[in-house]
Amino acid sequence: MPSVFVSYSHDSPEHKAWALKLATDLRSTGIDAAIDQWDLVPGQDVAAFMQRGITTADRVLMVCSEAYVAKADGGHGGVGYERLIVTAEVVEAIETKKFIPLVRNNSGKAKTPAFLGPRLYIDFSEDNAYPANFERLCREILGEPAHKKPPLGRNPFSGVIPEAAEPTRVIGLTGVGADGVPVLSSTWFESQRQIADKGVAMLKIAGVMELRFALHDPINKSQIDLLNAVKAAEIDTFGWPIGIVLDNRDEYRPRPFADGVRAEVSIAQDEMSGRQSYDYWALAKNGDFYLQQNLFEDMRGDGKIFFNTRIVRVTESLMFASGLYATLGVPAETKLSVRVGHSGLAGRILSSAGGRRYVSSKKCLEQKSETEIVTTLGLIHDRLVIDVQRLLEPMFMLFEFSQFNDSVYADIVRRFERGESS
Repeated sequence: MPSVFVSYSHDSPEHKAWALKLATDLRSTGIDAAIDQWDLVPGQDVAAFMQRGITTADRVLMVCSEAYVAKADGGHGGVGYERLIVTAEVVEAIETKKFIPLVRNNSGKAKTPAFLGPRLYIDFSEDNAYPANFERLCREILGEPAHKKPPLGRNPFSGVIPEAAEPTRVIGLTGVGADGVPVLSSTWFESQRQIADKGVAMLKIAGVMELRFALHDPINKSQIDLLNAVKAAEIDTFGWPIGIVLDNRDEYRPRPFADGVRAEVSIAQDEMSGRQSYDYWALAKNGDFYLQQNLFEDMRGDGKIFFNTRIVRVTESLMFASGLYATLGVPAETKLSVRVGHSGLAGRILSSAGGRRYVSSKKCLEQKSETEIVTTLGLIHDRLVIDVQRLLEPMFMLFEFSQFNDSVYADIVRRFERGESS
C-alpha cells in the first residue's frame, strides 16, 4: 500500500480536525496515512518524527493554509523545519512528484510555499467540492488517473510496418497490475521460480533466499544491455554476489533468451566447504529481475540463520537494484516493487556470524517467510536502513518474536556500505 505523510500547521482546532478527517478518509481507501495526531506522542523527538515521516513516505501532502505558507517561507516552527527536509529532496530531484500541495483556508496571494515552485495544487477551499477533490487526490496517490493516456499509434503515412512492441503494464503504487495480479507474481516470475526450484531440488539444498524486482514503468532493453547492467551493478561481498557473472566458465556463463538473460551456477560440491552451492538469476527485457540462491549460512554449518548476514544480504540486494536500474537509464522517480523470501527456515536457530554480536538462540517453526515493499529508485540509498528493516523484521519475528533495535540495522547497513565488516 502507498504511504503518505500529512504536513500541516496547527492554525485552529477546526483546521486540525479537517487534517485529521483527510488522513482518516485516506486510510479508508487503503492509503497508509500518517499524521502527528496519531503518530506523535509526548516525549518523542519531534524533529526526528518529521524527518522520518517526510523521507520515508511515498507521498507528502502539504496542507497549504495561509499560516502554513507564511511559516514555511519564513522558516518558522515545525513547518519551517520540514521545509529544510523537503527542499533538500526537491533540489536533488526537481521533477519529483512526491510532494502534493493541498490549498485550504488560504485567502493570501501565495497559495503554496515558494520553495515548491510552480507545482500544481489541489484546491480544498470549498467543502462542497471535497468529494471530487478527494477522489482526484486518491487517484493520483494510487496511480489510477480518471483519464489514462492512450498508447501512441502508428504513423499511417510512413509505409513502415512497426515491430511488435513489448506488452505494457498498468501498475499502481501498490504494485498491483490492471489485471489485479501483483506484478511480482506474474507468469514470468513463476516460470523463473520453477526453473530455480528444479535446480535446488537436484542438489537437495536446505534453504534459499528468493529475490524479485519489478519496475512500475517497464523498459525495453536488449540482452546485451541487460548483461552489461548486471555486470556494472555487481557488488563484491562474501560468497557469490547478487547477479553473479562467471564469464570464465562456459557452463556458468549468462545466456540470452527471447525474454532476456539468465544464468545458473549449480555446484554439487564446493571446493572450499565441500557443500552444495546454487545461484540462479534472470533479468527480463522489461526490467523484471529474479534470483534464487542457497543460504550462505549453510556453507558454514547446518541449522542456523545469521541475522547480520541476512541484513547484509538484503542491503546488497537493494544496492544492486539501485545500480542495475541506474545503468539501464531508468528515471530516479520510478517506483520499484521488491520481494524478499526465505525458505527452509523450520527448525533453524537464529544466530550471528562472527563474535561481535550476541543473539540468544531462538528457533523458527515456520518454513517460509516473504515480505514485499514498494520503494522509489532515487531514494533507495536514503531509505536503505528503513527498507532493509521493513523486509526482514517479519522473518525475524518468526524466531520466537525476535526483534532488533533500529540502531543495529543502521550500524550493519552503513558498515556494509562503507565496505567494513559487520
